[in-house]
Amino acid sequence: MNIEEMTNNLVNVVKKNSAPALGCTEPVAVAYAGAVANKYFKGDIKTIHILVSKNIYKNGKSVIVPGTGESGLALAGGLGFVGGDSDKGFMLLKDINENNIKRAKSFLKDNKINIGIKEGTPDIYIDFIAKGEEEVVETVVQDGHTNLTKVIVNNKDVYNNPSLKEKSSEKDFLKQLNFKTMREITEQVPLKDIDFIKYGIEQNTRAAEEGLKNKYGLQIGSSLKALEQQGFIKVDMPRRARIMTAAAADMRMGGGNCEIITSGGSGNQGIGVTLPIMIVAKELNIDETKMVRAAFFGNLVNCYIKAFAGKLSGMCGCAIGAGIGATVGITWMLNGSDEQIGGACNNMFANISGIICDGAKDSCSLKLSTSAEEAVLSAFLALKGTIVNPNIGIIGDNVEETIKNIGNLSHEAFTTVDDVMINILNK
Repeated sequence: MNIEEMTNNLVNVVKKNSAPALGCTEPVAVAYAGAVANKYFKGDIKTIHILVSKNIYKNGKSVIVPGTGESGLALAGGLGFVGGDSDKGFMLLKDINENNIKRAKSFLKDNKINIGIKEGTPDIYIDFIAKGEEEVVETVVQDGHTNLTKVIVNNKDVYNNPSLKEKSSEKDFLKQLNFKTMREITEQVPLKDIDFIKYGIEQNTRAAEEGLKNKYGLQIGSSLKALEQQGFIKVDMPRRARIMTAAAADMRMGGGNCEIITSGGSGNQGIGVTLPIMIVAKELNIDETKMVRAAFFGNLVNCYIKAFAGKLSGMCGCAIGAGIGATVGITWMLNGSDEQIGGACNNMFANISGIICDGAKDSCSLKLSTSAEEAVLSAFLALKGTIVNPNIGIIGDNVEETIKNIGNLSHEAFTTVDDVMINILNK
């Protein structure tokens, strides 16, 4: 594969994983399965059975569903079924109305929706079964939040698109890369091909501004801002990144209706990659084109890490994915060498890779904002020559080896963490 083909492939990978989204992507994925089911369903609904993977269950249990002020996969699934538009992807709940919400909540009140966990599935898996008097419609979403793989109507397959081989080949392609190659592609990719990155920065900045203006979630961002105004904390560049990132996450996890742009298929990670890079660029008057390339590099690295660690795991993706992408973009943007770029990543991994994922919820703002501030600090430390030593703890001989170690930890150790976490969540 020549460099032009590789560049096109990587732009497509990043673009596919950088999509407009409203609400947390796990409950939205369940809503998507429900919206598709409704396209094929006729008559009155009797029951809805929703079986999901452990990670979907964990990340959808406690996060607010946009426009409702309430949480839960059952609500998300019911709302998607009665009012979602699957053609809009992650934005499928954008046009729901009060009647849709009232009807979905009536399903819950009448115990028409059951949620269960299906063992032995991919990290992203949803089986949505809608039953009527004489009709059954089943939809399966797998390996991607809006990756529809099957529709069955009255025991007949009407849509079948496994696409697992394609997904595997994309992952294998990413795993063959290294940071030097990704950095070289970042520096030469035509700017017109990554216009979507600029749009993502703008949208995620708007989300942060909305989070600062109005009361969402735990109001971490606006509370930190108030502490600054009261003189209790000093706000420098790293802390400003923390405040803006927290505010955007407050808005999103608190059920706000402001669009954000994802990274690696995750809304919080889209916020976590782009906003720290934007803050540093703004504070240091860095050219916009360089900021856009830096954010592309950060998004690319986030996708690269997910090829090893998975899109969902027992480890906090904001720490091991978004934070790493942000520190990569910042270090490169400030003319860091390949050694310093890898060193900034290893500084992050040595510091906060132990943050667990205990489900999506309003307190994700805390973890995400911690990752944002540390991303800025790790970049500046690396640029000063302060880099953790290789082959100690989780840190490998180079950053690529560290990421492989993180992948092994995610798949071989943190699956057990998920089981324990679900038991805790269900107490």
